[in-house]
Order: sequence, then C-alpha cells, then structure tokens
Amino acid sequence: MNNFIKIGEALKYIDEHLEEPVNLELLSEKFYFSAFYFHRLFTAVVGKSVAAYIRDRRILYACKMLSSGEDTILNIALNCGFHSAQAFSRTFGDVQGISPSEYRKQGCRPEIISAETLVMRFTNRLRGGMLLNPNIIKQGRILLAGTCGDGSQTWEVWNAFEELSAEKPLKNEVSGHGYEVRMYEGDLCTVYVGHAVSNKEVDKAYTLLELPPGRYASFEIYVSNGYESENNAMDEWLDTNEEGYTEKLLDGKKYCVEYYDERFSGGNSGSIVEIWIPIEKEKIGNSTI
Repeated sequence: MNNFIKIGEALKYIDEHLEEPVNLELLSEKFYFSAFYFHRLFTAVVGKSVAAYIRDRRILYACKMLSSGEDTILNIALNCGFHSAQAFSRTFGDVQGISPSEYRKQGCRPEIISAETLVMRFTNRLRGGMLLNPNIIKQGRILLAGTCGDGSQTWEVWNAFEELSAEKPLKNEVSGHGYEVRMYEGDLCTVYVGHAVSNKEVDKAYTLLELPPGRYASFEIYVSNGYESENNAMDEWLDTNEEGYTEKLLDGKKYCVEYYDERFSGGNSGSIVEIWIPIEKEKIGNSTI
C-alpha cells in the first residue's frame, strides 16, 4: 500500500467517522506513520492540515443535512462530531460566514465530492515524482561539513564524503541527515554534500559551507517516479505563486538544497527526498510585498 493509497484510506475513514473523535494522532497510528510525517504527507497531498480538513469536511456534511431535512441543529452538530450546538454554530460561522439557521433558510444544495475523487485530484497534482505545491519552511543557519566537486560527478562526490566520514567521523554533527547543495554560476555547477555540524571544529580534510537563515519552498520528490520534470515544475511555481515569492540568491548565485532524512530509503517506492529552493518576498522599491 503506497502513501497515496494510505492518504485515500484516511480520507474515507474521516468521512465514515465524522461523528467520532478523529485527530492527527489517531490517524497516524491507524495508518502506521509517525504523527510528524503523516502531518507533512497529508498537508502536501491534500493542501491543508488534518485538523482543517476534518473541520471543513464536517461543516460540508452539516451543510447537506441543513439543506435536505428538518433535523435540529443540535442533532446535526452531534452527528458531525461537535459536542454542542454552540461549538457547532461557532465553527460553522467561521467557515461559512453565516449561522446554521441562516444557511438553512437559503436552501443551498452543496456538492460532496467523494474521498476517491479527492484522491484522484490530489494525485493529478503530481508531476513526475513531485508534488507541485511546496511547503514553505523556515530554516536557521545551516553549517555543512562535507566534500565538494563538479556537479556532473555528484555520485563520486558522495562516495568521497562516505569514505572521509568513515575515516574521520564528524563528532559534532547535528544529525545523520544528508545535504546536497548545488551552486550555479553561469553554465558551471558545483555540488557540496555532507552533514550539518554545530561548529567549525572539524578535520581540515572537510569542506565547510554555511547557508544563511531564511525561507525555502520545500518540494517533496518521490524518488521511484523520477526527477524528470522537477526543474520545470519548480520554475512554474516560482513564476505563478500567489504569495509573491521569488528565488533568493547566495552571493549572487542560484542554489538549491536536496535534503535526505529518514524518509529516504534509496529507490524504494515510498522513498522521499526534499528539494529546497531559497525564496524571499518580491521587493518593490524599498518595500517588500
């Protein structure tokens, strides 16, 4: 069962248990994910958090009940997982902008899209192996210790790092997660690979690279589906995103970061790599929008 099937099963489970307590912890345990990873995967696929999706789904079903029958608002609230009519009315107003009774008077007929159709739509957001909507993340200063070389010889650069770290282990590494930074200058590409360290006290055989704090657009790549379309998709997002983000340079150079955490497991079907594009808000004059 791949990750998209699991998300689809989670959506169906939510629909079938709207009147019961359903939350991130329950779903992540039921579908065998850590809460942290399930939240990230769900948000990347669905486009909103687990809590926001459950809230919106409950309100959508409540809209259908309000439009199709004479059941009391309290009964509708309880059937949709709210503990009181007051809590239901408050949440309904936050989402719909009007009260449940006012909505009922309007006679609207909401369409409820099935979980299967939702998953199909979300899957269509994949291009190659990449989800088209990135997460916007903030990172502090990152100090990397590793090896560097020509971008066309990345495999050899990684092998050199593995040999070096085996011979001279990093005693101050922050984690065992891997980083691959590609720096572009004209037609030239230099690649830096390694691990994050807490300070510069490393053997002189290591190359140090410091990345400044800032925002990144984090794209999740499903490795088994390939990288064929990643550049076009990321360029498209930079050109069309509605938040006004543009690419941020480092010393006048373009760069990107590949981040390998515990979700990376080689070429397996569920193996994921993150690609981070440094971003900043577009500047107009002396102001930032």
